Amino acid sequence: MSGIGVYDVSVGIIAIMLAVSGILLGLGYAFNDKKLKEFGRDELLQSLINGAIVGFLFVAFSGSGFFTLLVNTLANSQSLAASCPAVMNVNYAICFAYNYLVGLSPISINGASYPSLMDVSLPLLIGLSVSYTTLSLVSSLQFSAGIISISLTSVLSPLLAQLSYLINVLTFAITGIEAQAILLKFIAITAVPVLLPVGIVLRALYLTRRLGGAIIAITIGLFVVFPLTYVFNAELTSSYFNTTNASTTDSLVSSLANMKDGAMSAVLNINSAQNSTSRNGILSSLSDTISGLMGGAEALFKELASAVAFLIIDIFFLPVFSLILTAISIKEFARLLGSEASFGRLFIY
Repeated sequence: MSGIGVYDVSVGIIAIMLAVSGILLGLGYAFNDKKLKEFGRDELLQSLINGAIVGFLFVAFSGSGFFTLLVNTLANSQSLAASCPAVMNVNYAICFAYNYLVGLSPISINGASYPSLMDVSLPLLIGLSVSYTTLSLVSSLQFSAGIISISLTSVLSPLLAQLSYLINVLTFAITGIEAQAILLKFIAITAVPVLLPVGIVLRALYLTRRLGGAIIAITIGLFVVFPLTYVFNAELTSSYFNTTNASTTDSLVSSLANMKDGAMSAVLNINSAQNSTSRNGILSSLSDTISGLMGGAEALFKELASAVAFLIIDIFFLPVFSLILTAISIKEFARLLGSEASFGRLFIY
């Protein structure tokens, strides 16, 4: 915990509150004022509790403190391996979660290597975008067979619609990945160095005691519970899904490139047949083009849909589960600290 000065300030405030509460308690007995005696007694007890909380938090969030060791032990017990940015070295769970989302190097879960979700999503998005652009150009071309003018627009429209849908989903997914990665980095930078010291100081003051307790609870939830839920999510997905394999992504990107190349080759064949002024040649080339494009499309789109469905679960559904668990933990920690963290009607129990 970096805020030694904040710790000293908190101890000073607690000492002042102890003195003030002692004076009030003494005045209550001197004037035989029941309310003053109760208020002084309550504040004396709260000051002692604040002293215990400040000491515990200072020790718990230090470099080898309880919460830090708990997070790192739980994360390392799952045989996780990731390359940590310097700002995340203290909390290995945040480091792993960040690399699982946007890491440049593969992560390891129980000895198996997995690319980050960004490394899965971005190549698919690029491959789909290139294929969509190529097929759009092909569909806009007009071919003439004597008095007949032929276009591939109606043939390629279903493929283009599916490609457009997948592109939109992947674009939204990549935005979600980046947002979660930025949130984790923000937590690593601000939770213990900023939020926790502020919460400790506010908890020591009479007027802001409940606010300080809520901020401390939020800090514990974000620093401890939230990143550990990502570790749990990664364990789930590694156990039940295999679409994060780099080979699967490479295969899909290669299939998209083959579809693009096949469309361009078909255009050249149709153009060659058109230059030969053979109506039968043009019709035959068109038939081959349609058969070639539609033949492998079903299997390709099935694989793409499976990969995108996995990403939707891992990027949206499981993080919602993480947020719910974190919110519940913050609510309970706040209650232990004599405060309250309300999330409206989201949690009623």
